[in-house]
Amino acid sequence: MSPAVGTRSGDRRRRSSEGDKERNQAAVIEEERLLRGVEENEGVPYRCHVLRFVLAFFVLLSFFALVLWGASRTQKPRITMKSITFESFFVHAGVDASNVPTGMATLNSTVEFTYRNTGSFFAVDVTSTPLSLNYYGITVASGNMSHFHQSKQSQRVLNVVVMGKQVALYGGGPGVSGTGPVNMTLSFTVRSKAYVLGKVVKSKFHDDVRCSVVMDRTELGRAVSLKNSCR
Repeated sequence: MSPAVGTRSGDRRRRSSEGDKERNQAAVIEEERLLRGVEENEGVPYRCHVLRFVLAFFVLLSFFALVLWGASRTQKPRITMKSITFESFFVHAGVDASNVPTGMATLNSTVEFTYRNTGSFFAVDVTSTPLSLNYYGITVASGNMSHFHQSKQSQRVLNVVVMGKQVALYGGGPGVSGTGPVNMTLSFTVRSKAYVLGKVVKSKFHDDVRCSVVMDRTELGRAVSLKNSCR
């Protein structure tokens, strides 16, 4: 074989090898491009699915919370006034902080009532405004109920001391200095906060209590029923 023939044959093999190499590289590049395209096309729907799931979850949670809140509004706490006991009541002459002469009243009493949480699926935290005994617009005694937590469908009996010491009456109304019955008004507001769905969903209830009370000084120490005296 002549040198020229060998050279031409070697050139053809090199060109063929280089062509195969270029075709292989092109195939690899095309395959990588196709793979990237598939990943990109698959990535968009996946993110959309995640977003749809999150939105659906919050919609369902909001709907569920709204249903629970609506159900809780029909399960209001129940307050039953039982009695008030006047332990002592004194009226004597005195002077107020400005040295103005007036009648001074000292009263000691205990109010008993029942609090019931009717909620079937939630507990409540309960507070109250001061219990006030008023005589012709003058608060002659008051007392504070302690904060408490009441579990679902349960109740408790509360006894609150309502008292006043050296309260200026400034003339007050008729009969306060005598020996006959004295008409008073007992009033307070009970506030209940229900945790329907943890701290996410809460319901609030306000119960205003107002009772007409007659204090008979001849029956001190006896419980006076409030069964039909409150609203």
